[in-house]
Amino acid sequence: MGNENAVLIIGAGAAGLSAARELTAAGAQVIVIEARDRVGGRIHTLREDFSAIPIELGAEFVHGKHPQLLEIIEASRILFCDVTERHWYIEKGLLSNSHDFWNKLTALMDLMNLEEPDRSFQDFLDSIPDDEAIVRAKAVATRYVQGFHAADVNRIGVHGLVKANEAEDEIQGDKSFRILRGYDLVTSSLLEPAKTNGAIVHCNAIVKELHWRKHQIEAVCLSRGQTQHFHASRAVVTLPLGVLQARPDQGGVRFVPKLPENKQQAISSLAMGHATRITLLFRERFWEGLDIPAAQAGQDLTDVGLTELGFIHYPDADIPTWWTLLPVRAPVMIGWAGGPKSTKLSGRDAKYIEARAVNSLKQIFGVSEKRLRQLLLASHTHDWNSDPFARGAYAYLPVDGLSNQQILAEPLEDTLFFAGEATSVGHVGTVHGAIESGHRVAKEILANR
Repeated sequence: MGNENAVLIIGAGAAGLSAARELTAAGAQVIVIEARDRVGGRIHTLREDFSAIPIELGAEFVHGKHPQLLEIIEASRILFCDVTERHWYIEKGLLSNSHDFWNKLTALMDLMNLEEPDRSFQDFLDSIPDDEAIVRAKAVATRYVQGFHAADVNRIGVHGLVKANEAEDEIQGDKSFRILRGYDLVTSSLLEPAKTNGAIVHCNAIVKELHWRKHQIEAVCLSRGQTQHFHASRAVVTLPLGVLQARPDQGGVRFVPKLPENKQQAISSLAMGHATRITLLFRERFWEGLDIPAAQAGQDLTDVGLTELGFIHYPDADIPTWWTLLPVRAPVMIGWAGGPKSTKLSGRDAKYIEARAVNSLKQIFGVSEKRLRQLLLASHTHDWNSDPFARGAYAYLPVDGLSNQQILAEPLEDTLFFAGEATSVGHVGTVHGAIESGHRVAKEILANR
């Protein structure tokens, strides 16, 4: 199946669809094969009949103003809102706003640089002499790296974090936005133009083997119990890092011939972060009538109402980060655990995750579990860590990961091309990084046609 002159794209996530849109716009013949029964990859928007609110099981936020993602949003007139300034933190039972958190974090992260040899973030923290303020700053930084980067602080490298910070600065990455009517609108805005220009998309096609030699590709797929063969002149591999790392006999892809040793080493040396998210739908916005003691710098303790609650962080909870849908006033809470806290939840069933979520909200808000259960209408979660087509949330760069990331992204013999968020320098772990990587491989292919 296919065309000897076509480009075969493996994976219909943001990277694969971005590449498909760019290639078909230039007149290339494109075939997209996707293991799932849907497109989108780790963008997965759920729409329930009983709720007008789209539920995100994967990506939710737009981080900064990356031009390629912003172009899609603006061209498709996708509505989004700014959710940057709505963070609150609980420490020792007291509530404080985000300024104190970000000031501590920024001061510490600014000490990192690319001039010194790369080392783990934990080694970097250990090299800084402690005092009371530094100890608190280290705790803040550790929670940030574990939560936002979904990383193990003993593995993630300083150089990768510096590159990420530099890239964020270029796109106002300190700003966060939410797409109001579902992230799948971005997926559709990539897919529809590609299909209009002739792209053919096959779902439920699990790649088992990829045979390649210069300008000759054959993908052997399993589709609903039947073997299918797809032929093309070039292939774009957008498989998540966790899938690339899997052995062929454990659900990975067998490359024939094997990938070069440096490519294999690069794949194995990078890391896939773990994250768990859960969405809870309630009968009412129970938190709005509550008060939590607040600590504001230079002020006496006062009681603060939570009617304007956006994000709330409580490091002691099993699921430590929660947010509402503000500015939309909806009875919905989303919980997030990254790094080691997510690893502890990996492989657990949805009911267990729900129980830990309810317990976390009990700790944060002081509302009884019985009352929370009475208010709870539904919960939705997806175990990306155990998902065979993801095997984790998103990638991060261990020590010396920058060079290995660049090796992963390099094409092979003008035939095999590699895209996906794991290949995006500075934007690893983001939708805009995935989209950017799709643009990159499209340019690489078109440059040699």
